[in-house]
Amino acid sequence: MVMFDLTKKKAFVCDLDGTLFVGADPIKSAVEFVVENTKNAKYEFFYLTNNTSKCPEEYMRKISGAGIPVEPRQILTPLITLEAYIREKGYKSVFLLATEKVTKYLESALSDCGVRFEYNPEENECIALTYDKELTYDKLAKATSLWNMRNVPPSPMCPVRPKNMSPVDFVATHPDNCCPSEMGPIPDVGGMMKFLEITNSMKPSHVFGKPSPSLLKPLLDIFSPEQIAVVGDRLYTDKAIADNSGVDFVCVLSGETTRQDLEEYSGTPPAAVVDTFDAIAK
Repeated sequence: MVMFDLTKKKAFVCDLDGTLFVGADPIKSAVEFVVENTKNAKYEFFYLTNNTSKCPEEYMRKISGAGIPVEPRQILTPLITLEAYIREKGYKSVFLLATEKVTKYLESALSDCGVRFEYNPEENECIALTYDKELTYDKLAKATSLWNMRNVPPSPMCPVRPKNMSPVDFVATHPDNCCPSEMGPIPDVGGMMKFLEITNSMKPSHVFGKPSPSLLKPLLDIFSPEQIAVVGDRLYTDKAIADNSGVDFVCVLSGETTRQDLEEYSGTPPAAVVDTFDAIAK
């Protein structure tokens, strides 16, 4: 087991689903640990979620509803990265697969840029896939049709062609295959991406969120790597973002990963493995 030095830590970057919550339900001992050490200012806590079915404000309500004091700067979500990407690219027309609340959030966040988010084969510059819990067959069909019309050479299989023949970009907010819930794992963006890829070989040019280190960059401007630890329940996202950022990973067994998974894991072991987050201090 790799030695984990708690005395060097100043900031914990906490996953939410499976680490502090299972669905809507708080993991009591883990939440109590965060509350206690927030109030005594022993550590700083940041909340990193790949779940883009909700807006940052909703996560603040969820976290504060469990009794944890929280500020906007502590919420880290791929929606922030998606917003920055759209700004950087200068896109004005994006076909967004998202919940109504997330769509309204991005419309507000990008209101100064005049971005439109409806399906428009003539004008769409990008297809953006989020964790759309309001996903419909119509949305999936439109995404694949748009890709066919703009990114695939003309063929009898796709005779319809818009005037705008420039390729359309395709991005996704995160790669998670499933989302923990009170009823066990449920489908997440990873499955949606596989659906699209199997249909017509669609693959995103960028996948934001964990394991991309981009969301941790602001923290690494404040803290040194040895002062930060990522706490999560997934090896392929939570541990991966820790590894990609050069910081320790604390694996909790309150979510997706099991001890058998760890035994079969071929990568470097986590810095620490605990049943629940609070056990890190025991």
